[in-house]
Amino acid sequence: MSNRHSAVRNFRRVAGEAGHVSYYVEVQSGGGDTRHIAFSGNIFLGPVLMSSRDGDGRWDHQMIDHPRRFGEFVSAEWVDRFLDSWYEAQAA
Repeated sequence: MSNRHSAVRNFRRVAGEAGHVSYYVEVQSGGGDTRHIAFSGNIFLGPVLMSSRDGDGRWDHQMIDHPRRFGEFVSAEWVDRFLDSWYEAQAA
């Protein structure tokens, strides 16, 4: 993982049927806050759903309409590229 965003403490990939895959990530910020993030989508087409839960248990859901701009949705590298972009956008 890049050092530009918070530290990923746990990463789990779960493959489903017909190209469906989910990534479950636990991210800890420099301030110690933990955020749980789940990415769910299909490696062949379509958007990716990102669900995130902050330290207070609040959920936020976002649709990533063009996931291929971060590469193929098949590995941890996709998650890394997305998180780099996401944290960069939040800091702006």
